[in-house]
Amino acid sequence: MVRITLLYFFLIFRWSVAVNVDLLVDFLKIKQSKIVLFFLCDLRKSQELHFAMNEKKVFNRIVDISGGLYTMPPDILPSSSYGRTLCVFDYSCERSGLVLGNFSDFHFFNTTYSWLMFANGGSNVDVSKILWELKSIQLNSDLTTIESVVGSNESDGRYTLIDVYAKGRHLCKDIYQHKYAEWDSQNGITQQPDYSRYHVRGNFDGIQLRGITVIDRDNITSDDVDRILSVPGSEQGIVGFVKYHYSLLSILRDYHNFRIKFRVARGWAGRLKTGYRLGLLGILARNEADVAATAIFQRINRHAEFDAIHQSWEFSAGFIYRITPQLSASGGGNFFTPFDNNVWIASVVTLLIVIIVLKAVSAITYRISKNAPNISIVTYFVDVVASVAQQGISSQVSLRLPIRIIIFSLLFLNLVLYNYYTSSVVGGLLSSPGKGPQTIEEMIESPLTLSFLDIGYHKILFRETKVPIIRELYQKKLQPSREGLNTIPVYTDVTTAVPFLKKGGYAFHCEMTEAFETIADQFDGNEICELRTAKGLFEDLSLMSFVLPKRSMYTELFKITMMRAQEFGLVKRNLKIHRIEKPICQSGSRVHPVELSGVSLAFAVLLGGIIVATIIVIIEKLFWKRAAKQLIRFYID
Repeated sequence: MVRITLLYFFLIFRWSVAVNVDLLVDFLKIKQSKIVLFFLCDLRKSQELHFAMNEKKVFNRIVDISGGLYTMPPDILPSSSYGRTLCVFDYSCERSGLVLGNFSDFHFFNTTYSWLMFANGGSNVDVSKILWELKSIQLNSDLTTIESVVGSNESDGRYTLIDVYAKGRHLCKDIYQHKYAEWDSQNGITQQPDYSRYHVRGNFDGIQLRGITVIDRDNITSDDVDRILSVPGSEQGIVGFVKYHYSLLSILRDYHNFRIKFRVARGWAGRLKTGYRLGLLGILARNEADVAATAIFQRINRHAEFDAIHQSWEFSAGFIYRITPQLSASGGGNFFTPFDNNVWIASVVTLLIVIIVLKAVSAITYRISKNAPNISIVTYFVDVVASVAQQGISSQVSLRLPIRIIIFSLLFLNLVLYNYYTSSVVGGLLSSPGKGPQTIEEMIESPLTLSFLDIGYHKILFRETKVPIIRELYQKKLQPSREGLNTIPVYTDVTTAVPFLKKGGYAFHCEMTEAFETIADQFDGNEICELRTAKGLFEDLSLMSFVLPKRSMYTELFKITMMRAQEFGLVKRNLKIHRIEKPICQSGSRVHPVELSGVSLAFAVLLGGIIVATIIVIIEKLFWKRAAKQLIRFYID
């Protein structure tokens, strides 16, 4: 990030000294600044400073803070020279406190600015008291005070550079001062060999930060959070990525040595009609928490509400179900499945045409030659059915060449179709089932009973969504009452849902990695091979961000720590623990039995034939009984 170096030179002298130009030039080099702003109480040597900076080819400006010409900070500080400006501030006069207070009110003591502070002319002002009044000094402040080395004088020119920062003024914590370098006229600036700003500021000395997490359960207090989130496995009201980011927060907590007082929210976001923000996002926006033990989606309209320090969790919510033969897309034993509808229609039409042609040829032959038999159309119908069933024909083939050609063509056609049909059926029985429903539209049309993880974002989605397909899903699959039925609830947890998934006929919507561990424990090898996933309701969302409040003083420090944790492999290790992958299908080939629904057509044809035959027998019996009565009356008369 581009930084403007606003250097406030607060020199703490016990003797009367002037601003040392050589020290100032050396400090400009380590801050890589090209512009200097002097805020001075005494302008008697201002011209000398101005000429000295010009000789060094450094743009400079001098502001008198002892008089009444001073205006508000934004009117003085350059807005187009970020990362190039150095400001030198003399706090020895009475108005310096007012000026510093204005800078503090505008939050200029952050990572954007560097401050070097001095007191000219042997002032007895207590710098610690002045620093305590500056409420916007933060952990990311770049503020330096300079103090003459004890026993030195103006000719020695030896000074100590002191780093000033605070770990949490909003938490009523003190301001810390650490010596990090010395300057003398011969060696210039010599930094302490064992000093590291990251490590020195990174030790929080056990201070207590304000934390926020999301647990969708009743009666959860701050004392319960560590116990609940540290337990492995899935639990009611807690999603997997919350436990994962809690583990990342534990890395930060252990490394930087701080404690956390958690606040529990029931959801991630929301808004009242008055505009009041709810959930974790509202708490962060109001700066009521310092760290979040969960992640949140980094939508475009949320960029102004939090800072992201880490991204490693890919949100992958969807439907999980076990495929069974009754699913229309699986083709598990359905006798209509091997052929497309157009093939069935073409086959039936072709067979009807063959029957008609055979009867027409037979009638023409009978008229030409009285020796040729006049075979009925029923006989040809039986022959066609027998040839389709690979059973031959019912009588001797006619000696007429046209009929033989037609019969030969019919047998060849049935041979080809029969081979395709049986190959498809046997292959379907020996191979794994099909894909099953893959989209929300297919889930709506499928016979699966749907259930959803009992978490807030599902309920809010169905209550507030305006997406037509999701509203249709809710009306057709969720609204029908399940009260009194021995079935899966609409909203439930993973432990309750997995046994229903094992039975088949049910689909569970959650972030899929949450269910895979329980599924691996309860499913056998063949059942794992039948496990399927489908597109979920949050396909537009992907990466989740580990977040802090906007412009938090801890953002840069925690970013560095998370980058180092990733380099050391700690992030990957925690991701491996909390993000369980889908169980691998390791079962061999398996014959999938034909369900009753698949062979129902064959039984329906048989039953229909029996019923038709019975009706015909009854009709024939009544007909011949009536004919017999009429014959008897004829002979009597």
